[in-house]
Amino acid sequence: MLALGYFRSGKNMFHCPVTFLDGQANTTIRTRLNLKDHKFGKSVRKLLRQNQLKFVHKFEPFNLDEELLDLYNIYKEECFKGDLSGELEDWLTGSENKEIYESEICKIFHEDKLVAASFIDIGNNSIASIMGIYAPEYKKYSLGVYSMLLEVEYAKQKGKAFYYAGYLLSQSKRFEYKKKVGPLEFIKINEKNWIPLEEIEDKDYLVEHTLDNLEELQDYLSSFLIDSSIYAYPLFTWNTYPLDSDLLEQYFFLKIDIPSYETMFILIVYDGIEDYYQICLANSLGENSPTWQEFLNYYSEDGNWLDTILIRQKGKKIKNINSLPLMILNILEKLKTASATE
Repeated sequence: MLALGYFRSGKNMFHCPVTFLDGQANTTIRTRLNLKDHKFGKSVRKLLRQNQLKFVHKFEPFNLDEELLDLYNIYKEECFKGDLSGELEDWLTGSENKEIYESEICKIFHEDKLVAASFIDIGNNSIASIMGIYAPEYKKYSLGVYSMLLEVEYAKQKGKAFYYAGYLLSQSKRFEYKKKVGPLEFIKINEKNWIPLEEIEDKDYLVEHTLDNLEELQDYLSSFLIDSSIYAYPLFTWNTYPLDSDLLEQYFFLKIDIPSYETMFILIVYDGIEDYYQICLANSLGENSPTWQEFLNYYSEDGNWLDTILIRQKGKKIKNINSLPLMILNILEKLKTASATE
């Protein structure tokens, strides 16, 4: 699952090519480090030497003791940028009682005081980094990076081929520190192939590539006097949908209003992985729904659609935008006739 670009939270494995952070959509870039012939760079070797003189570390089987829980609560309140909701147990064990993963903890001590910890999963051929926490008064020692370096060394000692460092984000520098472990690879989603991060292309940034294509379509439609708006759809990442409904399965869409219809509209998506457009007829409960109001607490209203979208009808997959204006005008004309008949 890791080799296919999946990650875990609790007991669940998931694949999330788009991540919304502080209301901003980011392409999620899954990374790993190939440990064959791997060597640390000069600056991180220096960090390793300095911290090994000051701190003691040990790897031990996964167990959430009070000392760890206290450290997490301090880290959540004083160190983490943004909203880190949930308890440590939620992130690492979830609601299922049975153990699925072989997990360990790297604990870092200063004079018998626990000052940092990180959590890893051990696989047949790899080690995956899950989370790191540290005490705020030790921030200057880069303990988050240091724990990852210790994890990489540990993976080598165990004869593993890969170290999964987690993900980077296209619009945020928050996780750029992960690059310090060495020359990372990323998974090319449409090919399911791992290549050097330095070879990443514009089309590999799914968010940006999708929005570029929707904006191109929006400009093209405007030349036919078809007005439209582009929305991000952050609710796609939430488990709040009715399971028996046909739902929008994209993170972004272009919306065209239908005269005389308040909650029904034409919706166009672009699939950045398979490279096609699709026209849908869709319904929403609308901006006054409780769902919309609830999600205002998490995402800004500008540019985000904050309610469940139900698909009434899906069109065929279209590779070229040239046929879309005529198709849209035909749909609008048919709906206008239907409304007048009613």
